[in-house]
Amino acid sequence: MPTILVVEEEEVIRGLIRVVLESAGYLVLEAGDGNAGFQMAKRGGADAVVLDCMSRAGDGIGTLRRLRGEATTAHLPVIALCGLGQSGAELGLWANALVVKPFRPAQLLLKVQMTMSARIEAARVAEAMRAGASA
Repeated sequence: MPTILVVEEEEVIRGLIRVVLESAGYLVLEAGDGNAGFQMAKRGGADAVVLDCMSRAGDGIGTLRRLRGEATTAHLPVIALCGLGQSGAELGLWANALVVKPFRPAQLLLKVQMTMSARIEAARVAEAMRAGASA
């Protein structure tokens, strides 16, 4: 069962995301801020991250950069939750997918499913290439 780490400071929104993802068959880990989320991601166990980039602490984009800069987390797909003013090029360079707040739960689930499908396909292709290179 794929595991998604949800990094969102608003407990109600985090709970909504958890319910949506769990109802679709995902295991959900939760963190209430960017630093806690980064530490959880470093420990492993997550297959992807849903990250709020609109936090009051202002650490969302910084957390995204930290995830990309750390060898143990750089590979993790990140679905960034952002505001209209944040949905520009900077986030697009760092995140695998963007979801603009306010969002519909089905929209978020679709982005997570697409991101996870792309990750599985990339792993399949990489394995086929390794198998072909060793033959």
